[in-house]
Amino acid sequence: MSDFLNPLAWSVDWIQRHRSVPKRSECALSSCPGLPRLWQRLLHRHTGVFFHGQFYCQPQCLQTALMGQISRLHSMTPSVQPSNRIPLGLLMVARGKLTHLEVRAALEAQRRARYGRIGDWIEKLGFASEHDVTAALALQWGCPVASSFAGSIADSPGNIPLRVLEAFQMIPFNYAAVTNTLFLAFGTRVDHAALYAIERILDCRTQPCVAPAKSVERQLERMRQQAHAADVEFWTRDLAEMGRITSSYIARLTPEDVRLSRVGQFIWLRLKARAIVTNLLFCLQQNSSQTLKSAFSPMSRQPHPDYNMSTKGLEKDENI
Repeated sequence: MSDFLNPLAWSVDWIQRHRSVPKRSECALSSCPGLPRLWQRLLHRHTGVFFHGQFYCQPQCLQTALMGQISRLHSMTPSVQPSNRIPLGLLMVARGKLTHLEVRAALEAQRRARYGRIGDWIEKLGFASEHDVTAALALQWGCPVASSFAGSIADSPGNIPLRVLEAFQMIPFNYAAVTNTLFLAFGTRVDHAALYAIERILDCRTQPCVAPAKSVERQLERMRQQAHAADVEFWTRDLAEMGRITSSYIARLTPEDVRLSRVGQFIWLRLKARAIVTNLLFCLQQNSSQTLKSAFSPMSRQPHPDYNMSTKGLEKDENI
């Protein structure tokens, strides 16, 4: 009797599987030309792809939608980071970790050297420890301090390209599968726009923390020693070239799921094909990778964007 019912069970399984595939009318592209003919679908395995949860029935539809989004992201002006409510120096004075004279001395050292953050100079001059500066940064940003990097991220929803991590001086250090939350530790400024972009592309929640800048840089250096075969970088601002590259990779990888976001000066395209993820990163700046790295390094020789030459009052304190 069970053998007799086997074909029926197979039919039920087949129906359930095919119910999960959107029909022709569900293609998210309003100008969709229609599904390929039967013989074309038999010759080509690629029958459709999800782009941020919306189904596109064929590569041409996906490419049209992708280029529209890439063009929009390309024209976006990166959001300006708001200044912190309380400068770091004043915050440490209020907590009894520094005196007004020490803050002024650190500001003067920063002004003369023309590089570095106020927190770096507070440490270099021996006015406070790295732990004190990190605790003040955490209070400044309203985030907890990452006590260690022992947490495993093996089950995290996906890899963040190393170039993005370097640019924002952050590292993923833990992942809570129960709440689908990825914890990221920042060594300098917590960037909420970057967190939102990561949430969109990895389809998870993010939780920022603050960690000692030197510890974050050491972790990034270890990551640089590892292979990052899934990350493919292109230094271009040309939309036509981005379109050719995107079309080529989609044709070659035939992904089932595609996600796209802009993170600072990067357009990040994530292609997932049979549990294998490929990250295409379009770097919109026209400088070299070394220049990009130095622009975000903790002790860059160029003044930080928030650097203020004035030392007339502590309210002019550099806020990171």
